[in-house]
Amino acid sequence: MKLDVPVLVRAAVRRRRRLERHPDPKRLTPLEEATPKLARSLRIRIPLETATPATVDALHVLFGEKKGAAKVLFDVERSGDFMAVMEAEGYNVLPDRYFMSRVEELCGRGVCG
Repeated sequence: MKLDVPVLVRAAVRRRRRLERHPDPKRLTPLEEATPKLARSLRIRIPLETATPATVDALHVLFGEKKGAAKVLFDVERSGDFMAVMEAEGYNVLPDRYFMSRVEELCGRGVCG
């Protein structure tokens, strides 16, 4: 099988005696048409030592730009002191690559989970 465009192949590995030479064409998707599975919920850690009112404002703008279906929980914490979990009701987002990288720019690496 020769392909002219990059494709996403969905497959499972199974041990068989007979070797299949061609993948099922229904399991091939051109990368341009492939849609990644995104998280249905997301936790964002907000360290109070580094968060500023500007951080909160920027997150609010980002959430408005990237509306989606994923629910968001905030872990607001002061290291060694306390942590509060807050649900961002009404602020569901589309947690794509851009969204995740922008949150990390605003709040620090490793804050999304």
